[in-house]
Amino acid sequence: MLAVLACLSSCTHYDVETADTPANRKGFENHLGFVPDQNVTGVYYYADELGADVQYQLSFRCPKSTIERIIEKLALEPVTPKRAGELLDPRDDLDWWKPDSVTDLPLWGKEEEGYYWQLWYSEEDNRAFYQEFSI
Repeated sequence: MLAVLACLSSCTHYDVETADTPANRKGFENHLGFVPDQNVTGVYYYADELGADVQYQLSFRCPKSTIERIIEKLALEPVTPKRAGELLDPRDDLDWWKPDSVTDLPLWGKEEEGYYWQLWYSEEDNRAFYQEFSI
C-alpha cells in the first residue's frame, strides 16, 4: 500500500479537461524548458506515467516565435512524413487532440535512446501539439 501511495504521489498533476490551470502550465514548463508567457494560451496537458513507458501530450496556442524557441531549446529537427509514420501515435480521444489534429502539419522531433520528442504547429491557427514519450 505504501508503494502505491508513493507512486501516485510522484505522478504528475494536471487537468486534462481544463486549459491553463497552474498544473498544466507547469507541465509546459517542465517539458518545454521555460515558463510560458502571456502569449501562450489554452494550455492542455495529459500524462501517462504508469508502467515502464511514459507519454506526455500538450496542446496550446502561441506565436511562431515561441515554436522557434521550443525547437531551439529542445534541439528538434524537421521530421519527414515517412519517418513520422513510424512513431507512436498520440492519444487522439481528448477534446483538444482529435484524430486529425496533426494531419498535414509540419513536424519537428528527435530521438535519444528510446525517448522521443515531437512538435507540430499550425501557422493558420497558431495551435501547437507536443508529444514526448519513451518506448
